Amino acid sequence: MLVRYLEMARFRNFLLVSTIILIGWVPSSYAQSLDEISESELDQRLRFIEMRLAGLNPNATYWQYGWTGFYAVSALGQAALAIDEDDSDDEVRYIVGSVKSTGCLLNMLLKPLPAATSDDVFQSMSAETREERLLKLEQGEALMQENAIRAQQRYGYRKHVIGIAANLLGGIVIAAAGDSSDALLSTVSGIAISEANIWTEPSRAATDLEDYRNQFDGVQKSSVHNWHLVPSSGGTGVVLNISFE
Repeated sequence: MLVRYLEMARFRNFLLVSTIILIGWVPSSYAQSLDEISESELDQRLRFIEMRLAGLNPNATYWQYGWTGFYAVSALGQAALAIDEDDSDDEVRYIVGSVKSTGCLLNMLLKPLPAATSDDVFQSMSAETREERLLKLEQGEALMQENAIRAQQRYGYRKHVIGIAANLLGGIVIAAAGDSSDALLSTVSGIAISEANIWTEPSRAATDLEDYRNQFDGVQKSSVHNWHLVPSSGGTGVVLNISFE
């Protein structure tokens, strides 16, 4: 009997969680408000997004391809110098430098700046019917928000810590297997380049999103899903709170 009771309790909890998940993904009132937007306002929003995304493109493209090219040349160049170098200390320094540049190059390729391509993505969307235009508006707002989130990452600690840690590790390797003065130079210059990469990344996207939200009412906010456990008869239930910032 006890086993059967526990099985029934787990089943009730499973149904509860499943129901909450389904309810949590029901379209919000924002989706309903989109249908009420006039053609004039729809045109204004689409033009605003088109202009702001197009404005981001040049600098974002220069930054993306400029730093990608820099890291590629640095990685290949230092690898070539390491192969031809007779001095063991310099060889270690070039190898470490090449490895660091390769890591940065991979990061640029795997996590490209979305603002460099968001304009092309937006322009490629069809906008012949009202349904297509509304969908384009939703996607355009999502692109603006994605760009703004990326622009704000420079103020977080994660990128800075990773850059500093990687260069400190490289310096330790050079000091252990090569020359300590080379280690200091490599560490300091590497951190400086890492910080330059972070702070030269275009950041206007955050202002663009703020301007858009100030100009148009009812703009979709980022959703926050909060889960917490509550006691229920026969076991523990899950409650999902959804709020919009």
